[in-house]
Amino acid sequence: MERFRLATMSGLILWLTVLVLPIPLVLLYAGSRGGLGALAWVPALFVAGVYLVVWFYMRPSYFELSSSSLDIVWPVRRYSIALSEIENVMQMRGEEFRSRYGLGVRIGAGGLWGGFGLYKTKSVTFRFYISRTDDYVIVRRRSGRPLLITPAEPHRFADALERQIATRSA
Repeated sequence: MERFRLATMSGLILWLTVLVLPIPLVLLYAGSRGGLGALAWVPALFVAGVYLVVWFYMRPSYFELSSSSLDIVWPVRRYSIALSEIENVMQMRGEEFRSRYGLGVRIGAGGLWGGFGLYKTKSVTFRFYISRTDDYVIVRRRSGRPLLITPAEPHRFADALERQIATRSA
């Protein structure tokens, strides 16, 4: 079994995370200065709750390869894809991805620690779990949406997954 953590955030995603992370504190401060008073904790608590949902439920901690499956693992859940369901895997640089698929629309969480959920382009809707915008791994499935992910060490991840698929089909 091999584990590949989610890749380190790229500059843009890090910048967005640093920008939005203090919002609950800003709301509390603004509320203490304005007329909201004791009610200032309501929006701050709501935003902090959204952050917890993103961290524990939407942002995967790592990708795990076993002899039978690719698992996406979060702190509070796990999603398994049988290797027999995987058609192929390919690495793609950000520029190549954009030229092949064009711009898309994110459906889910984005900007805080990465982008997670669905990513709809003109031709394909991906399940995506990314923390970078420059080096992707696409996992095509026989049925279901393809995955767009950014594991740490994407070359090693793609090679390991290809080996597991080849071993499984041999």
